[in-house]
Amino acid sequence: SVVKEQNAQLAAELNSIKQKNELLQSQLEYYKAQAEYYSKFRKSSAAGEGLIGNSSVNIVAVREVLENFFEVRYEGVIIRAKVELKRGEGRILINTQPKVGIDLQTSARTAKLVAERFAGVSLEKTDVILTIIARTEVEVVDGPSAGAAITVALISAMLNETLDESVFMTGTINPDGSVGWVGGILEKAMAASQSGASKFLIPRGQRVISIFKPEKKEIAPGVTIVFYRIEKVDVEEHLRELGYNVKVIEVGNITEAYNEFTAQQILKAKVES
Repeated sequence: SVVKEQNAQLAAELNSIKQKNELLQSQLEYYKAQAEYYSKFRKSSAAGEGLIGNSSVNIVAVREVLENFFEVRYEGVIIRAKVELKRGEGRILINTQPKVGIDLQTSARTAKLVAERFAGVSLEKTDVILTIIARTEVEVVDGPSAGAAITVALISAMLNETLDESVFMTGTINPDGSVGWVGGILEKAMAASQSGASKFLIPRGQRVISIFKPEKKEIAPGVTIVFYRIEKVDVEEHLRELGYNVKVIEVGNITEAYNEFTAQQILKAKVES
């Protein structure tokens, strides 16, 4: 019936708006924190020569998929980020292969700052070349969520250490080294699982999330409405029910994240001192 169709369209549109609002809110909070920090930040003096190194890491992001005129669905997408260090002038250079719509400039700048503090080495005489590689052209809607993973890759390039390629991560990076909240956790977890992840690292406090679960109810003979009920979901348990054996691990800072990628325990990280 017309009523049933209109109700389903409105419910789908409401769900899409909620998801988009969560993504925009997490990005707004991230950029606000960046602005407050950099308004006070003074560049530290350089020391030593430039570095040479390289590393790579899996980035998990989300993109919009238009289902119909009323509904936008979010889908997880895997992107490969390669970090290369060369002696230079302290620049941050970003390439994409092929065209990838993703904002990484702010995240890369913060990643560089945190990595310098973590490793205790200045990058003022080192150029950081960040190459983002995707299978196809893709428009990513939550660029800041790649910040923590990029920081991990940058640190490993500086320290000449290897990262576990079966570890995937999402989360923003803050100037103090903490990992910030992001949206699309469930969609990203699915993408990581389908790509063979053994671990999926997420910001602390986001393992249990709220989702909208559609339910149908007949209010009159031949008239059925669709409404959405909010349900709490444990991400790891949800993946297990779908047949994926992936450890979902919450991390609060870049030290915890780096430990998971390198399977080692760093006793003292300068980023936290």
